[in-house]
Amino acid sequence: MDEMRTFRADGFLPEEAQQQEVSVGVLDTSMENILYLAEKAEKMIDAMNKIMNAALRITSEHDWCLIAGKPYLQESGATKVARLFGISWSIQDPVTECDAEGYKTYIFKGKFYMRGQSVEAEGTRSMKDDFFCGRGDRRKKPDEILERNVRLAAYTNCINNGIKRIIPNLRNVDVKVLESAGLDVSKMSGYTFRDGSQGGKGKGSTGLLCEKCGTEVDQKVASYSQSYYGGHIYCRDCQKEAKK
Repeated sequence: MDEMRTFRADGFLPEEAQQQEVSVGVLDTSMENILYLAEKAEKMIDAMNKIMNAALRITSEHDWCLIAGKPYLQESGATKVARLFGISWSIQDPVTECDAEGYKTYIFKGKFYMRGQSVEAEGTRSMKDDFFCGRGDRRKKPDEILERNVRLAAYTNCINNGIKRIIPNLRNVDVKVLESAGLDVSKMSGYTFRDGSQGGKGKGSTGLLCEKCGTEVDQKVASYSQSYYGGHIYCRDCQKEAKK
């Protein structure tokens, strides 16, 4: 029977060694030690918040994109953050998969380094993603999609995921966090999706309608609305009414 193994930074240890290691010390539950741990935890939280704020302040509105109301850090912003904290990486050549219909998926894997630490991350994008092929009667065929764009998006995804793993607070950023860092969310590009629509098109071709008055809205307005109004799509006028 195979031994149960646990991963550690210095390798894998058999279960017996784990048990021996755990039994070496006894948890100090004295008041003095608890206060020490609490103080240390507070300092760690403060430090992480400072890192987070610095990472956000170095970016601009052009480094972010709202996709279905959720902020997405683009490659330009990820590069700024990487330079600020001295993050480096090595990316492997992509693995390409193709389904029976001819839609390709690109998978990048990389290793990211910062101050002696390293993490691994993966980035994947597919031609079948809504952003590239759309939905419903506007769904594109594989030969109508630029492979280069899908490949680049997968590469960017890998870099984003790696940086967010090293700086965990960047993982769950919302529009309120961006605004608190001084970024104007209304200046960010935005995309969203509905059946029969696709990303990247301007007003008049989206098929996106305001849920209150039925007015057609563009991608940017729709995604901005989703970020502030619980996923709902409202036109600019109805957004003003919703704020009252």
